[in-house]
Amino acid sequence: MEEEFKQDLGSLETEIQSLRAQLANIDSQRVSLAARIQQVTGAAAYLRGKLKIEEPVEEEKVEEKPDETTEEDSEG
Repeated sequence: MEEEFKQDLGSLETEIQSLRAQLANIDSQRVSLAARIQQVTGAAAYLRGKLKIEEPVEEEKVEEKPDETTEEDSEG
């Protein structure tokens, strides 16, 4: 019975590592996308200024989410 628990624990720990890696990858993609949106928005604002065009009313502002302490960070 104890061996089964050890095997289950090993499987769960492997899955945890995999999920953490996936989360880190997705978070990295989110940060990259937010930066790219800011770059493109800045370039568009520059061109609007050159063309003397007012900023569209419907434009959404992208806010960078502050880094949050994760369970992984707080373990150390």
